[in-house]
Amino acid sequence: KQWYQRRVRASKQKQKAEETQEEVMAFKTWEINGRQVGQLWMLSENILRRECKKFGLEAEGAKHFLIARLAEVIRSRERKMITMGGEVNHASYDVTPLHKVDAEDLPDNWQNMDPSDLKCVAASYGLDFDHANDTKSDLLKKLDTARLKGSGLLMILDDQSKKAKKRKSRTSDEDPDFKVDGNESD
Repeated sequence: KQWYQRRVRASKQKQKAEETQEEVMAFKTWEINGRQVGQLWMLSENILRRECKKFGLEAEGAKHFLIARLAEVIRSRERKMITMGGEVNHASYDVTPLHKVDAEDLPDNWQNMDPSDLKCVAASYGLDFDHANDTKSDLLKKLDTARLKGSGLLMILDDQSKKAKKRKSRTSDEDPDFKVDGNESD
């Protein structure tokens, strides 16, 4: 019986060491990839708690609350660094908003994610949502709206600029078929 208990303990210790190693690897990958605040949702709760403590934040609560606190403080500090000049040993963070992020930096399976993971993604990008009452469809709608923010304006402007170019080309003096007094122009 003691032999069995020792084996169970050893197995649990080995599993914990592997989980810790995976957490460290995930954190280092996040650092190497530019410390993207929008990617905080990919880190484990243990890492997020450690980062919250590092910033002097409360380290209790659900994962999306940890992310929301951490993301808010990091964004605030990055804005101050930009406006007031950076510190020498300050680690910089990528605080790119959701509507400017490359598609490859976003989860491609939003529709299949569970609400707790969607809350984590939304918190990473600083979206305003009701932590207690928003449903999966509410979160998906808010994420999609934030992702597409401003793109409609670009499409309208692009369409108008194309129409303006067409009008300009129609009224151009460079029309080869244009005739003055019945003669072709040179």
